[in-house]
Amino acid sequence: MTSLTLPTRPPGSPPLAHAWQTLADGLLTQRLHLHLDEWRAAVAGEKALPDVPGVDVSVLAQRPSPLSAGDKAVMTLLEDAGLGFWWELPQRHGAESRNRRGTLHRAADTTAQNLLAEQSGAAWSDAVIAVSAAAAWWVGFFAVIRHRGVHHITLEPHPSPLHEQALGTAVSVVAHGMGTRVLETALRGSDDGPALRAAYCRAIEAGICVEPELPGLVEELAELRLVDLVSTTARWRGRFTKYAGGTGAGQVE
Repeated sequence: MTSLTLPTRPPGSPPLAHAWQTLADGLLTQRLHLHLDEWRAAVAGEKALPDVPGVDVSVLAQRPSPLSAGDKAVMTLLEDAGLGFWWELPQRHGAESRNRRGTLHRAADTTAQNLLAEQSGAAWSDAVIAVSAAAAWWVGFFAVIRHRGVHHITLEPHPSPLHEQALGTAVSVVAHGMGTRVLETALRGSDDGPALRAAYCRAIEAGICVEPELPGLVEELAELRLVDLVSTTARWRGRFTKYAGGTGAGQVE
């Protein structure tokens, strides 16, 4: 048997997980643009979703509240964390807010509050709030077109219906993951005292606590795009299983 020898990574090259995260982010934005017209038609029609009973499509489509004009430091931190797209695309494509709150928005708010414990007024604190709010929109985007998708394993169309609460749980998981990315970036670029370190520790603890529930959540979400969004955002052992196993990403598209 011939052994496989992998080439040595060049000095200073990013970890493999970093490359996988870049791939996941790229696939996420690709899917948004591929299905944007389909999503807009569903939002404009304001029809009930066949697979998530009782959900108001117009609420799912609402863009997050904008950052204030003086929040340049927040945007800089988001860009440094590789999350400029995460915030900007909901702002660009989201529907006008009707000042109505749904399960997904409440889940995002609760996640940010749990991570921050106390409002610090720092850029990293506002950035965590921003990415959490954006998490509700991203989960909502793929929930609107979920019934047109396929099962993440079988690739069979029309995954079974799910309860709105599962989407709320998905928002919490995604918001924790993106909040952790923000806090990691803030820690690398600052020596900003105990509040930032405590928030990062809470984020890591939340990730550890939710990990046992993730396989069940993934199976309940079922649909490929939603599963990829949640599974590549959460900090857990199954995060990049698809990439590590050599499965082609985006094979359906």
